[in-house]
Amino acid sequence: MEVFKIGDVVARKSYSYDILFKVVDIRNDIADLVGLTVRIVADSPLYDLVHISSEELDRRLRNIEISSRERISRNYSNISKRFNMRAPVQQNETPNIYKKENIYKKPGVILHIDGDAEYAQKCKDNYTKMGLTSYTYNIPEPEQYKSVYSLLQKIRPNILILTGHDAFLRKRNDIYNINNYKNSKYFIQGVLEARRYEHNLDNLVVFAGACQSYYEAIISAGANFASAPKRVLIDMMDPLIVAQSIAYTPVDQFVPLENIILNTREGIKGIGGIQTRGQFRTGMPGL
Repeated sequence: MEVFKIGDVVARKSYSYDILFKVVDIRNDIADLVGLTVRIVADSPLYDLVHISSEELDRRLRNIEISSRERISRNYSNISKRFNMRAPVQQNETPNIYKKENIYKKPGVILHIDGDAEYAQKCKDNYTKMGLTSYTYNIPEPEQYKSVYSLLQKIRPNILILTGHDAFLRKRNDIYNINNYKNSKYFIQGVLEARRYEHNLDNLVVFAGACQSYYEAIISAGANFASAPKRVLIDMMDPLIVAQSIAYTPVDQFVPLENIILNTREGIKGIGGIQTRGQFRTGMPGL
């Protein structure tokens, strides 16, 4: 049997090597795993794991990065065309860098709290590429709700994104029991704290959830958008596509949910939401 240690990148034989994981703990020949490109936690007996070579890791991450970049670019282009904002974004172009105009353009400001340090940094980098102002914090899922209210007071964003890793324990079968989810209860508590700060769903737009999260309960708590209606895996960039859609939809228009569905990994199975106004504002004269 192969020897594994914390930090190794692995895949599971019994799942046909479909997901890349990082080993975060090992106890009694069982490895605790977190997804590298999907927001899921899992465990596995060591005998079911195989190491992923650096070459294979680079190849798969490169393909995922290309796919994510295409979906993010397509999402912005669709919004631009729909609301007649400007010409479609070009590859490697930052969409919020405008020439001097008579109109001032201000996308929504994002507060993003995530339970994974590497992912939080990726989010920050991608928001910058999108031309969006973001404040990104790495806070473990069970601790996030304790910081939501104070961070909202400090930053006063238009958009709040609460993400991390999650999982539905399928062996328990009941999808409507909150105790059958790894971290959904913490996302729910975070949303409740957000609504204690701002109850109006258009003044503060909230997305919360990860892979297989308890969608109905998160929406009922006060989120505008959440994962995952069919308890499927979501891509690491899906929450950013939601944030981008909110930030660039004009404030007098509703966020096009169909555009989000088109450009996220699993569409309506992975992301859902309610009618919500955008956070993109214009003014005159330009600055």
